[in-house]
Amino acid sequence: MINTFYLSAEELNNSPSPSRKDGIDEATEVNLRIYGCELIQECGILLKLPQTVMASGQVLFHRFYCKKSFARFNVKSLAASCVWVASKLEENPRKARHVINVFHRMKCRRENLPIEHLELFSKKYAELKLDLIKTERHLLKELGFVCHIEHPHKFISNYLATLGTPPELRQEAWNLANDSLRTTLSVRFKSEVVACGVVYAAARRFQVPLSDNPPWWKAFDADKSGIDEVCRVLAHLYSLPKAQYIPVCKEGGSFSASSEAWDPQPMSKDSGENIKDRTHR
Repeated sequence: MINTFYLSAEELNNSPSPSRKDGIDEATEVNLRIYGCELIQECGILLKLPQTVMASGQVLFHRFYCKKSFARFNVKSLAASCVWVASKLEENPRKARHVINVFHRMKCRRENLPIEHLELFSKKYAELKLDLIKTERHLLKELGFVCHIEHPHKFISNYLATLGTPPELRQEAWNLANDSLRTTLSVRFKSEVVACGVVYAAARRFQVPLSDNPPWWKAFDADKSGIDEVCRVLAHLYSLPKAQYIPVCKEGGSFSASSEAWDPQPMSKDSGENIKDRTHR
């Protein structure tokens, strides 16, 4: 059942993604995937969650958008829900109001708006909480309530110890594994392949030779083509500019209302004193 979340080469090359079918170009889809994963990472840090929670949230995020379109499901709503669900999956649960408050402050800060306290019994808070609950249901239903996740991080230390590499490679490989979560590698390759890819990339960066006679990756259930692809995807990730929010969620589609709820309203130059009224509208 878990293997259904891995996309085949045929699916990647010949079948357009749900977002592409809705007219969203590849660059925009990549940008929104990175943007959503950065929201999850930032929220997790602010909520003092362990890295495992953020990693699981990012994998859930990618899995969902392999099945549904950015044009129909708002990226900010889903990112918030992925944090909430992942915190429960990894047994570090956070209350809904804490997730909502952190995301609300993050949006205000990213939009350069005054950070205001979100009243617990306000209309705005009620809308956001309802949206969080609805999004969680959509997420779990779309994934068939199968949320098992195996991260490459668990393999890295063992692989490096087996290969007898210098200690500094561990942190570099760990950082690369964290960065890989902003890409679709988690839905394209098994964790062992991604782990081998980041180990190989880290070794190249530190110019540490790895045994190729016999090829070291064969001992870890990986192939060279997969490792090369992991390195290529990471190199492409580092060449991209900082991800920005692009409003592509269609009016009238699922989560069109939630898009308004999560997006802070811009403050006009002549009516800054009315921002509170617009926020709770």
